[in-house]
Amino acid sequence: MLNDRPFPFDGILLRSASSASESEIPSLWISQLAAWPAGEMDLVEGFRSSSWEQESYPAYEDFLALPFFVLFFPTIRFFLDRFVLETLAVRLIPKTVHDERERKRKAKKFKESAWKFLYFCSGELLAVYVTYNEPWFTNTKYFWVGPGDQVWPDQKIKLKLKAVYMYAAGFYTYSIFALIFWETRRSDFGVSMSHHVATAVLIVLSYIFRFARVGSIVLALHDASDVFLEVGKMSKYTGTEWLANISFLMFVASWVILRLTYFPFWILRSTSYEVVLTLDKAKHKFEGPIYYYVFNTLLFSLLVLHIYWWVLMYRMLVKQIQARGQVGDDVRSDSEGEEEHED
Repeated sequence: MLNDRPFPFDGILLRSASSASESEIPSLWISQLAAWPAGEMDLVEGFRSSSWEQESYPAYEDFLALPFFVLFFPTIRFFLDRFVLETLAVRLIPKTVHDERERKRKAKKFKESAWKFLYFCSGELLAVYVTYNEPWFTNTKYFWVGPGDQVWPDQKIKLKLKAVYMYAAGFYTYSIFALIFWETRRSDFGVSMSHHVATAVLIVLSYIFRFARVGSIVLALHDASDVFLEVGKMSKYTGTEWLANISFLMFVASWVILRLTYFPFWILRSTSYEVVLTLDKAKHKFEGPIYYYVFNTLLFSLLVLHIYWWVLMYRMLVKQIQARGQVGDDVRSDSEGEEEHED
């Protein structure tokens, strides 16, 4: 097994607590931390000292933060819907839409896209902020080696990277329920559900299997193109055709560059080839192949979804050219068969 012990590992230690005096920590915290397992103490101590650069091995206890984010997103969305996005929709959707039902439909879809835009912007900024100064941001071989003599899967990750992972895992877990009970039912519902489930599972398993470095880059690649997608949708719903056209072209370009080029030829190449060059096959002869095949199967499944959505986008691009630049009702999914859920 990894480091000859099951996950979580002995590498999860409370390093800074040993140098702190009891006067520096509230007595209540001392009594609580003393009763916690070492893995939980590591995460709590990191937040106490605000040491976002602190490194430790991934631990199951880190997922204690996941329910918080699963509840955080619908709570924030509810208040934004009621007090911010509803007002924006009323002001921005043109008054030329006289059909009240049609106005409500566009307002609902505008709020959905505005909410997703806010998440993808925040997720992209967080992922880039956390990974930008890391050596593996520009060189994929460092997904698997360093710092020092650390080699995958015996690698620690920083607390700030753990936070990014919990943030993303919470959003996609919440999105599964939102797709069923909250959002407009579109014709690509099945594919969207498959995407959300696969992404949530991929995030969790990549964390457990210690693919967090490569996983953070995958998150950044995906969130970047989705930002343009949601801007394009909002622009279409508000009748701002010129911005919708530009956003759609930026979305298509980013999709081709990030998801259909960089993702398969750099990321998948690294996860399927470079990792094999660094893995200690004698030490990890049992769990190594399991981690390798499970993770890569999920990544290649994600690539299949990318290709499927590219076909839809290509059709939309052809329609846009034929319509002399006019984008259709939706940028990534056909609008037929839509059903609406009440807020």
